[in-house]
Amino acid sequence: MSKVNYFRFFLFSISFFTLAALIPSCEVINPEEGIPSYIQIDTISLTTSYAGEGTNSHKITDAWVYVDDELVGTYELPALVPVLKSGSHKVTVNAGIKMNGISATRIPYPFYQPYEITAELFPDSVITLQPNVHYYSTTTFAWKEDFESPGYTLELTGMSDTTLNRVTGTPDVFEGNVSGLFAMRNPPHILFECKTINEYALPKGGTPVFLELNYKCNNTFRIGIFENEQGGASQQVPQTILINKSENWNKIYVNLTNEVSLFANAINYNVYFGVIPDDGNPQPMVYVDNIKLIY
Repeated sequence: MSKVNYFRFFLFSISFFTLAALIPSCEVINPEEGIPSYIQIDTISLTTSYAGEGTNSHKITDAWVYVDDELVGTYELPALVPVLKSGSHKVTVNAGIKMNGISATRIPYPFYQPYEITAELFPDSVITLQPNVHYYSTTTFAWKEDFESPGYTLELTGMSDTTLNRVTGTPDVFEGNVSGLFAMRNPPHILFECKTINEYALPKGGTPVFLELNYKCNNTFRIGIFENEQGGASQQVPQTILINKSENWNKIYVNLTNEVSLFANAINYNVYFGVIPDDGNPQPMVYVDNIKLIY
């Protein structure tokens, strides 16, 4: 072997063994990720004071989980949440809902106060949390209707050609003794529409305004608002949402924030409900209960 070739071989050998020696050290610099701890959350419950806040019925579908105020992730319930931490940590769980009943618009509900706890996390072990949330004390319940009291807080509009009803007894009552019914039992009826008797001053500028309700129906129905201005002018705003049929009692959170903020001259608002028979449905029936207008 010539001196030149020998020198090249020597350099190659030095480079190879130097690289080989460095490979184990990479594992020290970049160790494998730690073993996660796990948090099990099956459901999130809601506690209310019925007199001031109405029913504790809810449709909390998701947990927004934070550890030490850092978002770990959003998980559909029931959920097993992996956390790459151990020891004592602050765990915060926000109750998540489907805004307007749409899966693509999942949000932490802005009126439910987060659940917080200091939890001891153990690698490769599961702790189970049972979060319970409450409405923020600053939540304003502008209007509640559970249909239990005599009289209505709703009235028919001049467009309606049928009546507002009460129902009693299972399976048509959601809870308590009475639920509301928007019924169109006769084929000549073409429109049911009612609105709140009272007008409500609601905040603008993006402050969250929501309408909650329980419902079941064999026909689509719509929800919207009338905006009222100084001097008596009033305008019916196109529907905020069209709610699909549901054979079983359901719960929905309707976002009215944009509609309310859209009208700078409005001084207050009415909420309305409307039913037009779907094709082929001779007897639309819409049952409602536990309506809450909150901000």
